[in-house]
Amino acid sequence: MKFTDTIRRIFNRKSQTNFSLAIYSVFIAVFVWFAVSLTLYPSVPKTIDKVTLDLAIGSTATSDSTLSVISCNIQDVKVKVIGSRTQIANIDSDTISAYVDTDNVYSTGKKNLPIKVRSTNGIDFEVSSIDPPTAEVVFDKYESVQFPVQPKIPNVKFDNNKTMNSNEFSCEPNIVTITGPSSQINKISNVYAVSNREMTLDSSHALSSDEIQLFSEDNTIIDPSSVSFDTTNFLINIPVLTVKEVGVYVQILNAPPSFDQNALNLKVSTDKIKIASKNSQTEIPDKLEIGKITLSDITPDFSKTFNLSDVLEPQNCINMSDTTSITVSVDSENIETKSITLDQSRINISNAPDEYDYRVITQSLNLEIVGDAETIEKVTPNDIVADVNLLNASITEDQFTYDVIFSCPKYDNVWAITNYKVSIQRTPKETTTFTNTIELTQTTTVEPETDTE
Repeated sequence: MKFTDTIRRIFNRKSQTNFSLAIYSVFIAVFVWFAVSLTLYPSVPKTIDKVTLDLAIGSTATSDSTLSVISCNIQDVKVKVIGSRTQIANIDSDTISAYVDTDNVYSTGKKNLPIKVRSTNGIDFEVSSIDPPTAEVVFDKYESVQFPVQPKIPNVKFDNNKTMNSNEFSCEPNIVTITGPSSQINKISNVYAVSNREMTLDSSHALSSDEIQLFSEDNTIIDPSSVSFDTTNFLINIPVLTVKEVGVYVQILNAPPSFDQNALNLKVSTDKIKIASKNSQTEIPDKLEIGKITLSDITPDFSKTFNLSDVLEPQNCINMSDTTSITVSVDSENIETKSITLDQSRINISNAPDEYDYRVITQSLNLEIVGDAETIEKVTPNDIVADVNLLNASITEDQFTYDVIFSCPKYDNVWAITNYKVSIQRTPKETTTFTNTIELTQTTTVEPETDTE
């Protein structure tokens, strides 16, 4: 009542003019409205736009500590709150926080989760609505895996007669640790350190990488934005070699000097290959010997394959072609065989040691010869020579066997395909003994007679 009396006295004193009366009427109305509002409406609503959704990508935010948030389709929300009329004015996007309830997440995958709001400064309020009320959140397990790194230089070219040694093309370091969601890590099949520089090289060079590229098993490129690397700096080593295209040939063993090797009609699967020498000081020959073939092994259906790595590695050379092996075969068209029997008289022994006599024991040889169809018909046993060459032979027994080499001096396009050993007997050579005869002469000594008288 004292408050009312005070108002009445003030009103009576100040009501002398209409202007004063109006002012105090307004003051009284506001005061009364405020008093009534506090009494009848103690809480008021408020809408706050663009409240950031507090959800750190990559953080552990679930009941399962091995799971992490990979992505979320919501960045911010609109929140309607109800609070005390005296404090609601202090609530804004900086004093409240929106978050996703992940308490019941125990597995990987996409989850539709409710969004909640809390105060960050202790002001009490009631949440009226959240727009949108839920968010789609992807969960996965993070892991770190080591991958080998391959170099890649798509824009580097080489001068004429120059090429790159792919066997020594490398980068440093050659291992990278990639950390990210398991679903992404499991897709990675190949990792490349890439330099996109454009240049032409005539000698070995080193380049720094520009980027890292990830590829799946089906050679599809993988977006690296969801993973991280322990390093992104790689040095790409580019070894440059001089390359040369060379011809190839085989060496024919045990061929008589008069034999025409063109008569063999050999076919080579590849007549030229590209090679490079690891030693820059080594001169690359114009022709490369890929192997040796014994003449007697070359039958009409002959075929033999030579592995180029076996040929080039001992010579410190590198195969720069797509060919890894070369096959040598016989063009058997117009080639025929013929059987011939040689008797003992057609078997010669050459280069025999001087201290022994050597004699062939084998009586005859059944021989298979090969040659041009027209020529082979003319060949007789008298045209074939069988030679046992004892040069450098290691002989320890008086009777032994030794290889025979056949030739046909009359025809240079015929050869034997039979391998033979003949039996040989050795005996010491007879020696002549000279005896010196000494004639002994008996000498008689005659003494003079002595006169005794």
